[in-house]
Amino acid sequence: MKKIITCRITVILLMLFMAAGCNDFLDEVTPQGKEPSSAYLSDEENAEKAVIALYEMLSFTSGGGPDGVWIDNHYEFYLGNVASDDAEKGSSPSDYPDLQMVCQYQVNTTNTFVRNFYMNGFWGVSRANYVLYNLENSPVSDKVKQRMQGEAHFFRAYWYFYLLRHYGGMPIFREPVKAEDFGEIPRASFSETLRFIVEEFKLAATLLPPKSDYLPQDLGRASKGSAQGMLARVMIYAIGTDPSAAGYEATWQKLFDLTTEIIQSGQYQLAPNFATLFEEETDGGYRLESLFEYTGKDGWNNSGKVLMDWMVQGLRGGSWFGWGFNQPNQDLVNAFDPSDPRLSCTVYGPTFNDGIVYGNAKEPYDRAKEMMTDYYNRKVAVAGLNALLQGTSKAYIVIRYADILLMRAEAAYYLGNEGEARARVNEIRARARQSSYCKGYTEGSQGFEASPATTPNVPDLDGTVTGTALLEAIWNERRLELAGENFRTYDLIRTGRLVDRVGKVKDDDRVSNPPGGEARIAGIRDNIIKSSLKHTVSVPGTSPDRYIPVFPLPQTEITYWNIDPNPGN
Repeated sequence: MKKIITCRITVILLMLFMAAGCNDFLDEVTPQGKEPSSAYLSDEENAEKAVIALYEMLSFTSGGGPDGVWIDNHYEFYLGNVASDDAEKGSSPSDYPDLQMVCQYQVNTTNTFVRNFYMNGFWGVSRANYVLYNLENSPVSDKVKQRMQGEAHFFRAYWYFYLLRHYGGMPIFREPVKAEDFGEIPRASFSETLRFIVEEFKLAATLLPPKSDYLPQDLGRASKGSAQGMLARVMIYAIGTDPSAAGYEATWQKLFDLTTEIIQSGQYQLAPNFATLFEEETDGGYRLESLFEYTGKDGWNNSGKVLMDWMVQGLRGGSWFGWGFNQPNQDLVNAFDPSDPRLSCTVYGPTFNDGIVYGNAKEPYDRAKEMMTDYYNRKVAVAGLNALLQGTSKAYIVIRYADILLMRAEAAYYLGNEGEARARVNEIRARARQSSYCKGYTEGSQGFEASPATTPNVPDLDGTVTGTALLEAIWNERRLELAGENFRTYDLIRTGRLVDRVGKVKDDDRVSNPPGGEARIAGIRDNIIKSSLKHTVSVPGTSPDRYIPVFPLPQTEITYWNIDPNPGN
């Protein structure tokens, strides 16, 4: 136990420079009688604990930060979903005003998320740097060391991508910070940060084993496919925001080749039934499709806090506790054909399927006081659970095979291979037609329902769907298939549609909404532009203007690290 505590203290001390924005602490603290950081990883068991601590950051929800000051929630759905055209803040209009400011693109330096996201991102980077720096001369076996190094590079890239999307270019730290580094590490550009992330995921992919090499008890660790999948996601984002990132050219051909390698690895496939992806059952479900996830109470890579994500988005005031944030809106629901079984797995609420969720038709929805739309996010629902008292083995899927197929479809389109593009979209649509409704769709039922009585109206794309219509069909399929999974906003950013789509859905279309309807956010277009970095990118079929919204930087980081401010500072 002493060694575990020592490791955590060491990691915390290494991060304090970012949290406090002041080097006084480095001068004041002189640990006495402690095991040196460099010695801690000389033991393989300790090294494993340090690596597991990398995964713990994924499910850290709220609590004391590395400086002891409380860190509030920092979920990726805040910017990834509620700031998009798919969702609203949720809960009552007055609840959690800082999150409403995210939805409105009016985040200022006093918003709690400014510090929370920055702190968590660099806390994750610090842990990865600690492992990489001290593992180098550790006597653990070469095979184990290689896997651990791969995991650390994976997470260093993961957290820098997280920081990039929330703040833009960041200071790049490749090892634990020394006192003489304080204030001397310049802020890297957006382009340079993207390049670093790409290279880190590429390196992780060479070091990590394939998913099939892991024993059952280790499933959930980052694998070669995890790194390749995240690299694909970074590449498609880079193509739309900064394709020549510091000398690394992100191209559709490179993305196509990467997705080809993932597909041909044979490690992944679409789960036969879409509905099984978002439940606690693992047989035939998410394990087939997940390239990377973190799990609930039965998973080794869980800190016991993963359930908070379900609670924060859960039904407010129902038979299980929820805060009711991240509510899907009517525009998203209208994008589905009503017969598409995926809709039942994406939303639930008083106006959908008689309000039934997990077989219960008597949930006390309070549309007037506790909801901003008619819907909750079904993908994160947990049945019959008081989240404050119990755990769940439900997985949180970070990236899945369907996303790989749809990225490949988009790459194929831009390479002039429309037949391949249609084929990959049709794989997704065929699975949708063959899927059941969500678990507990019928009152009194706790199981998966049979497939719809008639074939859902989700037809294959045929040869008449070509040109711009095909591109829009690919984008639409991404919206339907991946709704509520935390990256709709980034799809809109990279395709140049953010300002127009969010402005239309959350401003123009709500001018005549009745009282109690989905609230209009007047002037949201201007809010987005004012809070964004602006890039110009030439991608056929898209606007050349790329508005990349970013949070302001914590003022302490501007002052003490001499880095340029963001819009909003």
